Amino acid sequence: MNKGLNQTYFSRVWQHFTASINTDVIINKLISVVLTLLVMWIASKILTFIIKRAFKITKNSRFTNTEEDKKRNTTIAKITRSTVNTTIAIVGILVILSYFINISALITVAGVGTVAVGFGAKRIVEDVLSGIFIIMQGEFFVGDYIELDGDHSGVIEDISTMMTSIRQYDGSLYIVRNGEINHLVNCSRGYIRNSIDLQVDGSASVVKVTEIANTVCDIVYQKDSDIFPVRPKVLGMTGMDGSYATLRVYVFSDAGHALSAQVTMRQALYQAMEEADVKVPRNTIWVANEKEEDKRHDRYA
Repeated sequence: MNKGLNQTYFSRVWQHFTASINTDVIINKLISVVLTLLVMWIASKILTFIIKRAFKITKNSRFTNTEEDKKRNTTIAKITRSTVNTTIAIVGILVILSYFINISALITVAGVGTVAVGFGAKRIVEDVLSGIFIIMQGEFFVGDYIELDGDHSGVIEDISTMMTSIRQYDGSLYIVRNGEINHLVNCSRGYIRNSIDLQVDGSASVVKVTEIANTVCDIVYQKDSDIFPVRPKVLGMTGMDGSYATLRVYVFSDAGHALSAQVTMRQALYQAMEEADVKVPRNTIWVANEKEEDKRHDRYA
């Protein structure tokens, strides 16, 4: 008996609940939501296409001459796309919410809680403002090689209104908030100088060894202008170590090709000395980075 009464009670509640639902209104609102999402997607695609097209024209114009101009153009394009898509998302969400609730009342409530929201949004505002100042001041652009707080280094892959993505040498992607970027070194402004030290037989002619090194500098500069944007410079003999003398060569390159430039110059110098019958010890001191205070060198066993 009780079981039958319970079933009757719940059936009446369910009927009352379903009777109060206006299916036509729900269907209309769902259709409105879908149409709004579709309009947001179309607007995002159209505006993204226009932005890409506009910045592509700017990139190929006569006003974009230097590599830094191209990087600035790419960076501003990414920031513009990010800002436009964020704006579309915010407006779309507000429109969708207006189908179900009173937006004006929501804004009034939000106004009352402005202080609490302000504390929560402090980091967001800080990140956005930091991103704007990074672009305006030209601290770095997409494609620049930077060292961040001494712990992370790599190539800037993306800059958004809130985040900066750095592709590190090991392939990992390091993402940092713009507001957390306090100290950085931009290695893409100008060229990095590395010195390559090569020990040669002390009895060899200094003039001969210097001429061989200068010839190597000419060859690598003409052959690999991308790796060697500036001709390497032969400093000369910088010291003696027993029966061997130390020849120093300066290599200039951008941060992205620094390692390639060092390796190429080492191999070219070693090969040229062997072909000229100039003895080179197996434990030759090869490279010294000019940025290091302690001039320690890599030794080959």
